[in-house]
Amino acid sequence: MTLFRIGEKCRGCGLCAAACPASLVRQKAPGERPVPLAGREAHCIRCGHCAAVCPSGSFAHTLLDGRDFEPIRRKDLPTPASLRHLLMARRSCRTYDAKPLAREKILNLIEAVRHAPTGHNTRQVGYVVVDGPDRMDEARRGVLEWINLEVAAGSARAAELHLAGAARAAERGKDVIFRGAPHVVVVHAPAEGITPVLDAAIACSWLEIAAAAGGYGACWCGYLIFALAAYPPLGERLGIPAGHRGHAALLLGRPASRPVSIPPRGMPEVKFF
Repeated sequence: MTLFRIGEKCRGCGLCAAACPASLVRQKAPGERPVPLAGREAHCIRCGHCAAVCPSGSFAHTLLDGRDFEPIRRKDLPTPASLRHLLMARRSCRTYDAKPLAREKILNLIEAVRHAPTGHNTRQVGYVVVDGPDRMDEARRGVLEWINLEVAAGSARAAELHLAGAARAAERGKDVIFRGAPHVVVVHAPAEGITPVLDAAIACSWLEIAAAAGGYGACWCGYLIFALAAYPPLGERLGIPAGHRGHAALLLGRPASRPVSIPPRGMPEVKFF
């Protein structure tokens, strides 16, 4: 199988060869038509960068249908100033409207972040959306089971996270686990792999930014993340696929209140090497 075909409009610019992360596109000399590296088709990670940078549209990838490539609309991209403002205005939301979101709205958010980068373009990130009060109660009970096990064992993690206090608050009816959110989204990826933890964390970060852009409230759910790492029955209960782990989790819903200003944050230390 030939990895790609080159149309007659090729200008020999070499951008496709420069873009291929696996160096599978070769150009023997400037101006010449590119050729595939023979016998290395299995090394292609299907990122599509080679075809995406072709200015003449003459690069046809055998493994990727050209009709699935969406044109970039430069006029629709945020300006640096608007993106900066969104990132600074984003807040962790801990007060929610209890009404669940429509599944279509959650799916739209996840669809928007499906291009989040993954190591080696493995794209093995998946999502479990805990949907509705009954399921949230079930997930909450699972987290509290883990908390009580840690407290009973007198573990270092129990002391570090003040889990005994969280357990007492839960007994009083305070939702310190999910903060009243109608949903929590668990981002899962393989237990082993190239960069599964980072892949899930990046996807979850993108989802949080997409939620902020859509006017939703979101907050990373630390108790659930810790519980999923230490208490495998919880992941099984939530339906995380075999061989995967829930590496990140995000509370999601409509915010009960909206901030009207951006709190100050100092500039982090920056060094140029």
